[in-house]
Amino acid sequence: MDQLALTWELEETKHRQKSKLRLGVNINGVRLTEIISQFEQQQGIAEFNDVFLHESDVQEYSLFNWLKSLEEGDVRIILLGCSCGQVECSFFYANVCNRDGWVYWQFDGWPKRDYSEFPSFWFNASEYQQVIEDALLHYQ
Repeated sequence: MDQLALTWELEETKHRQKSKLRLGVNINGVRLTEIISQFEQQQGIAEFNDVFLHESDVQEYSLFNWLKSLEEGDVRIILLGCSCGQVECSFFYANVCNRDGWVYWQFDGWPKRDYSEFPSFWFNASEYQQVIEDALLHYQ
């Protein structure tokens, strides 16, 4: 069983710019961005360098689906967006399946990428729910 952690991280900004919160995704104690970067290097895939979503982008693109992933069924959650600031340019997502007390994540991205060899992850549904509630419901 894998461990999910969601953390609100203060973005480092240039001098005198207002910092923004990003939703960091960690799996088994490793940042998702690091897992992806290592995989892309191993596979010889050009790195997309997508970044964690700003708080406003979480609200717009993925909050509903994060909450939907707590219910039995299937949903897609955008986890990372283009580093240019426009999530639609490039994004990385999890296809989430919640069944029988387990939550399964399998990944893909846009533009289309070959992540067929990328690891998938299994989470205990009750632990998963607690992580989601702590990070997404209590911060609002």
